[in-house]
Amino acid sequence: MSYNLLKRIECKRCGLIFHVCRSCFRGQAYCSGLCRDEARKEKRREAQRRYQQTEEGRETRRNGERRRRIKKSEKTVADQGSTPESSRDNVPSKWFGTELRCHFCGRWGVVVQDFPRRGYGKKPESGLEAFP
Repeated sequence: MSYNLLKRIECKRCGLIFHVCRSCFRGQAYCSGLCRDEARKEKRREAQRRYQQTEEGRETRRNGERRRRIKKSEKTVADQGSTPESSRDNVPSKWFGTELRCHFCGRWGVVVQDFPRRGYGKKPESGLEAFP
């Protein structure tokens, strides 16, 4: 059995330590889609909070509230609301708990600090010097 190289990553949101093989590695910073989505929502809420503290943000907020009040007074049918999305569980991959497997595909591997460079595009060394 040959071993793949794995990189150890700590989820930026929940702190879960997980490993990713070279073939699955895409610059992940989060252990799951749920953590990624929640972190994105947190960042957006923070950006909105900062924006609403500016004069332009306060003006936009006033205009929006004005539109909502007008729309509410025109509404005749009771709003049914939206149905909640199916809840997504923050279930780790099926390999959770086995430290030396890729979190995404389950391949066994050896943990390294960084993946070594592959050296694509290098010119072969020929020993011939370039002519001036």
